[in-house]
Amino acid sequence: MQAADFKPEWKRLADLPDAEGFAGSYAGVSNGALIVTGGANFPEKPLWEGGPKRWTDRVFVMPEGSIGWQDATPLPKPLGYGATATLPQGMMLIGGSNVGGAVADCYMLVWENGDVSCKPVAPLPVTLTGHAAVVMGGKVYVQGGSIAVGEQDAENRMWIYDPAADTWSEGEPLPGRGRFLHQMAVIGNTLYVLGGIGIVPGEDGRQVREMLTEAWSYSEATGWRRLSYLPHFCGAAPTPAPVINGCIYLMGGDDATVKGFTPANHPGFHNQSLCYCPASDSWSDSGEIAVARAVLPCAEWNGLAVIVNGEQRPGKRSNQVWGAKLH
Repeated sequence: MQAADFKPEWKRLADLPDAEGFAGSYAGVSNGALIVTGGANFPEKPLWEGGPKRWTDRVFVMPEGSIGWQDATPLPKPLGYGATATLPQGMMLIGGSNVGGAVADCYMLVWENGDVSCKPVAPLPVTLTGHAAVVMGGKVYVQGGSIAVGEQDAENRMWIYDPAADTWSEGEPLPGRGRFLHQMAVIGNTLYVLGGIGIVPGEDGRQVREMLTEAWSYSEATGWRRLSYLPHFCGAAPTPAPVINGCIYLMGGDDATVKGFTPANHPGFHNQSLCYCPASDSWSDSGEIAVARAVLPCAEWNGLAVIVNGEQRPGKRSNQVWGAKLH
């Protein structure tokens, strides 16, 4: 079957037990349990009515063999818009932001004895929010993001975490544009950085968004390589992007085509997806997915690529959780 012809089969999991749901959450796995934590929403009143954004410290767990969620001990502080890495040691939370701004904090979450423990690990060398991460060769590779909230900077640096030594080192920077809200994936000993949002000076002197279609791969053996451009912009799709039958799927996100709307009358993000085939360095349209969402994590669990909550449209979250079969 050609990659373009493959359509993932979707399964709806139990909704997260929060009325609003969250965007910018962390999701990963520890000891067979699916863990979701952090993120932000507008629980008091909608964004377009002046509602304040609230970050959460809640931790939700779906243990192996369960079909429902249970609450666990909260995070030390509310966080969201960071990155997650699932390691043998546990689920690693990497940076992000809260009402106080971007943070460098990192934590290792472990499901054991019916609860989730949260242990601080070495912080990032810089504060980061809107970045992405993958695990390759037992180490965590973090690329891009912004040092501060407000979308006034976009990083092209890469940071590498060694869990055995609990240390960070700086990797080879991406030779392309700095970016945030991009997608990453890993296949074997190669990682991929796909799409995202860059910045350029605006008319008033402040930075404004520039939608990127660049795609890159990196391995320790070859360094960075430029790949075929995305056929259209894609940012804020579930990341790490799932790999199915050797191809990378960008499921949903923002394709920057829904313009001219306010948050109050925005019709929602387009229900679409893209497939990248490394063997041919080619992209294809892989059709509609279960739901159109943006700014959300993806975690591999029980043979599924699980996507958690996210934005239905700017300011409006969902509490739904879906999984795409990986085989």
